Amino acid sequence: MSLFLCFLCFLPLILIFLKIFKSSKWNVPPGPKTLPIIGNLHQRRELHPRHRRNLSDKYGPVVLLQYGFVPVVVISSKEAAEEVLKIHDLECCSRPETAGTRAAFYNFKDVGFAPYGEEWRVMRKLSVVELFSLKKLQSFRSIREEENDLCVKKLSEFATKRSPVNLEKTLFTLIGNIVCRIGFGINLYDCDFVDEDRIVDLVHKSDEVIGDSLFSDFFPGRIGRLIDRISGQSKRLNNLFSELDTFFQNILDHHLKPGRERSYIIDVMIAMMKKQETDGDAFKFTTDHLKGMISVPYL
Repeated sequence: MSLFLCFLCFLPLILIFLKIFKSSKWNVPPGPKTLPIIGNLHQRRELHPRHRRNLSDKYGPVVLLQYGFVPVVVISSKEAAEEVLKIHDLECCSRPETAGTRAAFYNFKDVGFAPYGEEWRVMRKLSVVELFSLKKLQSFRSIREEENDLCVKKLSEFATKRSPVNLEKTLFTLIGNIVCRIGFGINLYDCDFVDEDRIVDLVHKSDEVIGDSLFSDFFPGRIGRLIDRISGQSKRLNNLFSELDTFFQNILDHHLKPGRERSYIIDVMIAMMKKQETDGDAFKFTTDHLKGMISVPYL
């Protein structure tokens, strides 16, 4: 509601910019009618992916939607998807950039949301060769088996006592501890800065950071960012990201302590970062790259 009110307040200012937009000369795909400025934003609920079958039945396998100033092309047939993913893959291989993903992945310093390019190729190579190789994953098999056995044991104890079980929390703890032990080398049961209750809260907050849509996502530029500030959306996003960043920084500080056993994924990345600093490689693996990479399995 606050976002909508801010939009109404700034509507006269936005109208000034309408004169720079002219009818497109491109042969664009068909789609539902749009409203001035907001496009199809008023139909977002109706155009949810679960309801888009009706959309393809009416307009065809390729449909154009306009979310604010951002065009969105919806593909809903095998032939069209094949053409997009094989013939025009270079134009479509990068994921859309949003304020939430930009914050959560440190300005796209990860391998999942980074735009396609030289930096992404280097990060992908490091991931395949150094971080997630078959040998590396097999070396963590004992951790996965140990955590699964512990989870089954706990559930069996609850069943014996006929006590209710919070399955969501139990599964979050199972997956969270596997990820934390393999990736970060920390155990939720004996860690100083996070526990099983805290990890659930952080996962939910990370979903909010990635999933929230800000005004600037649909109206890029200074006006969009200004409205996000006035509505408080930017502050809320920054507060959520700050909590996640504190968590990742604690992990990093934990692994930089001298005398620790260095055999986890994050230790491999720290070693790569230090090696590149001494070797003077063209690609600089920074702390933001490190945090972005360790945020991928966590988020």
